[in-house]
Amino acid sequence: MAKQVGIIPLVGTIDGVNFYMRKGKPVARKAGGGFTGKAIKNSANMERVRENNSEFGHCSRVKKLFKDSLFPFLGKQRNEELQGRLMQLFISIKNADLVSERGQRQVGNGLQQVDGKALLAGFCFTSFCLPTDTGFYDAASTTYTFSDFAPKSLKFLASATHLELQLGVVVLDLEQMKASLFRSDAVRVPKNGAPQAVPLAATVPNDASGFKIAVLYYRYLQDVNGAFYGFQEQHGFGLLVVGI
Repeated sequence: MAKQVGIIPLVGTIDGVNFYMRKGKPVARKAGGGFTGKAIKNSANMERVRENNSEFGHCSRVKKLFKDSLFPFLGKQRNEELQGRLMQLFISIKNADLVSERGQRQVGNGLQQVDGKALLAGFCFTSFCLPTDTGFYDAASTTYTFSDFAPKSLKFLASATHLELQLGVVVLDLEQMKASLFRSDAVRVPKNGAPQAVPLAATVPNDASGFKIAVLYYRYLQDVNGAFYGFQEQHGFGLLVVGI
């Protein structure tokens, strides 16, 4: 790669040389390089590229499946930063697969490893990460319980009067590539309420097959004459993985 020297930076291809901008600076390099679709598909030198593409595609499908299952919580948010973080999360989980050959590593195998589960546990989807010091998830009963939830310890948004809490359990079946979300009832805690125990129980069918991933959903609410309105901005709600 070479730097362009001149008053006017060039963009385009001239005599087999690509001219373009990189990090705000004009640079140039020889066109081509062999990265054609045919070469990637057939060349022995491109085997590592094919392996990476295969695993990347798998992780992308799992990421979309998981995120789509959380639509009741995340809604139609178009958040590129979250998309990137989720993609990196599932790539890292896939890398925890120690039984498959490179190019065939799977998220499901990664989630069967302690390291893979640890990567997913505690993942926070938004900038608002609720403290869970007094929270505990029981996988057998798919119940999350705050033993001593203290709303006064939170920095409520100026017009918020309550915090809503709800447990969701995503059953992620990576063999059938499908996912289902099961939710507890929502509990509203008043801003000035005393510390209290808050149990949240989601009912998951016994025949539900797949990884059971528990997420805690929470959002600030404003009570206006008995009607509750939720906050949807990044600091107004959150979603946190609390168990798998």
